[in-house]
Amino acid sequence: MRPYRDFSRLVWLSLLLSLALSCAQTQVIQLSEGPYFVTPGITYLRDRPDYDANVLSPLFRGDQLALVDGSDSTWWQVKLQRTGQTGWVPKELLTLAQTATFFYYVKNDTLPLLECPRKDCISLQLLFRGDQVQKIEEGEHGWWRVLAIKGRSLGWVQASGLTEESPEAWQKQPRRLYYYVAIRKLVLRAQPSTMGEVIMTLEFNNQVEKLGETKDWFKVRQPSSGAVGWVFSPDLEPMPLISPRGMPTEKNLRPFKQKEESLSVPDFM
Repeated sequence: MRPYRDFSRLVWLSLLLSLALSCAQTQVIQLSEGPYFVTPGITYLRDRPDYDANVLSPLFRGDQLALVDGSDSTWWQVKLQRTGQTGWVPKELLTLAQTATFFYYVKNDTLPLLECPRKDCISLQLLFRGDQVQKIEEGEHGWWRVLAIKGRSLGWVQASGLTEESPEAWQKQPRRLYYYVAIRKLVLRAQPSTMGEVIMTLEFNNQVEKLGETKDWFKVRQPSSGAVGWVFSPDLEPMPLISPRGMPTEKNLRPFKQKEESLSVPDFM
């Protein structure tokens, strides 16, 4: 009977050893150095493994991360490759499979990147024809939240101003210069003089295309009407304003504060 018992112990020992090796191999796969890829449209790199921790940087779908410490079962310490920052992120939001990202190009001559999905919101950056953006999410009424590749600004644009087509042919065309009326009323005149004939009156934040200039006057065209004439150049701004120059901002136009997105379990989990 003793040889049989010794054989049984040997079999059990072999099974336990095989199981331990299998677990060790699985652990090695899970703790691969990566790169790992962010799966949600946006999440955050934090200074410690807690949702109440300080935000070090936003993370976007497709961002590459290198694993620094994967000993925690819920949060991993990672290094963001595009900035070199090190912080913490929930491991369930990461995958070894490269995540698809969606890039578009601005097709309008200019396209304001706004703080919120309304035309009266603060303008964060003026995008130009051919500028590339990464789509983060779709809002209502044709608004998209995007990341501007140039400047890494996050904001809202109207999707009608974007296209998937490559802008290679656009680079051969001269870029048009656009300005916005910075005062309540601006007179468009037939000549570059305050004595010039009045063609029409432009309203605050009306867009005009610059055609030429002489001293303190710009020759412009209003795209919506096609009217061409001269305006006093100091009364224009390269970006839309919240309120006419020299007037107090309305109390109800406060900066838009983006709510932090709720984090859901990604599809790959």
